Amino acid sequence: MTVEYDIAEIRETRDIEKFLRMMQEAFEAKIGHERFFRITATPAALGEVSANLDQPDLRKLLEEPPSPNSRWAGWDVKPLPPLKRNSLGFENERSDFHHLKFIKNGHLEFWTAIDESFCWQQSEEQRQKHPRLYPYAVVEHPVSFTRLYRALADLLEIKSDVLFQMQYLNVKGAILLPFAPESVGFMNPMQPIKPLERDRLLFERKKFPLNFDPDPCALDLIKDLYYEFGYGREHIPFFDATGHSRL
Repeated sequence: MTVEYDIAEIRETRDIEKFLRMMQEAFEAKIGHERFFRITATPAALGEVSANLDQPDLRKLLEEPPSPNSRWAGWDVKPLPPLKRNSLGFENERSDFHHLKFIKNGHLEFWTAIDESFCWQQSEEQRQKHPRLYPYAVVEHPVSFTRLYRALADLLEIKSDVLFQMQYLNVKGAILLPFAPESVGFMNPMQPIKPLERDRLLFERKKFPLNFDPDPCALDLIKDLYYEFGYGREHIPFFDATGHSRL
């Protein structure tokens, strides 16, 4: 099944509920029943931004988003090239791995399949039954995304609050282990690991102010996932007491 909307309707609507519904339906039609992670950001005052797509700094920022860590590689939101310009903004063709979509009204979204990369070092047999959400992927994708949108909001001079939303779809049976992979608590959890019973984790949208700090905002998004698995803030790795990434 495919869902298509008139380009002008997408680009010109100021009804944020309608706009986000269109984006959600288009995404779900694209992925079908496959397991996916998705995160989005949208100006709350939809329609007040109209990005200049010819601005070189815009394309450069989207193609080379801020790193979520100090390592040479990781789970960022860098789009798999090439990133192409279209009538709405910019988007890359690959839809199952590191897909980035930017619309000139300021909307940005990233999605990637929950595959062998997202479930790093898990066997294919186990992944098919109980995909293990690897902590680095769980944390670094949102941190990279909020850092990218912080830079994007500055570049576009966005003046409104920003709505963020994170989601995991078609993930019934998935598991999440507490703490960092190198820790004893991750390798030998003290409490039973319960697979997800829900298939859709479409978390509540969060509104952050225009001057938001990206790392604490990412942590606020990530908390919802850990709470879904019955964990507390103390089980979330890679953040210091101020909510900033230690990666």
